[in-house]
Amino acid sequence: MKHKLEYLIILFFIKILCILPEKTRFKIAEFFAVAGYKFIKKRRIITLANLKMAFPDKSQKEIEKIALDSYKIMSKAFLSSLWFEDYLNEEGKVTVENMDILDRAYAKGKGVIVACMHMGNMEASLKVAQKYHIVTVAKKQRNPYLDRLITKNREKVNITLLKKSKRTSRELMEHIKKKDIIALFSDHRDKGATVNFFGETTVSPTGAVFLALRNDLPLILTFNILNPDNTCTTKIVEEIKMIKTGNFKKDVQSNTQLLIDKMEKIISQYPEQWMWFHDRWRLSKKIK
Repeated sequence: MKHKLEYLIILFFIKILCILPEKTRFKIAEFFAVAGYKFIKKRRIITLANLKMAFPDKSQKEIEKIALDSYKIMSKAFLSSLWFEDYLNEEGKVTVENMDILDRAYAKGKGVIVACMHMGNMEASLKVAQKYHIVTVAKKQRNPYLDRLITKNREKVNITLLKKSKRTSRELMEHIKKKDIIALFSDHRDKGATVNFFGETTVSPTGAVFLALRNDLPLILTFNILNPDNTCTTKIVEEIKMIKTGNFKKDVQSNTQLLIDKMEKIISQYPEQWMWFHDRWRLSKKIK
């Protein structure tokens, strides 16, 4: 009963929100962002600690501006997912740069692995689903009603959304056999390889690198920028030239670090676009 009531309240909020002009919706997202930054102390402390660690040469004022801008961008990205299909389909709302990189990789006839980042309007990369079928993975929501709603909305835009479980690896292999494009977020903290990221030791998921190496698939790096006018630019960066020595375990480690190094450079170039409130380096344990 609790989950159903929660679902109905959220559904009511979505319907009211979508009556408003889009510009107003994004203003509401900014309001939530500022409120969250001010009143959720734990996340604000983690955000500022992450930024100070990553950019020790920046002033406190610069750090705080990046932090608040990041909150606003993440809030807008989350809220716009409520009208996700319309956002993707509106002319000029999402621009994809360097589509030819993905086209060439897909033309090899093997399928493609895409490493994504928590930047900008993160899901806008799915704009390419208007041309190619995309397979991705997400955690199952605790609320089953919300989980079904999210899955239904995503599958409207030509994607298959797999739920993270013990079966995920097997399901991904089935899609690799179909030569699909598999998009996986690869910049968050998760079980995997130990890496150096902004000068600190942490762990990173190896899924994208593992699948690309094991199945000899092209690995593409991509990220998103949310522009000041709330349009989005999806940047397909490159097909990564993988390190292949014949030692699979070491190659997974080396290529995960290679991928993280490339991501670090992108984040350094667009720091306000990244999701800094995630406890990426477990700094919360060091903060008293």
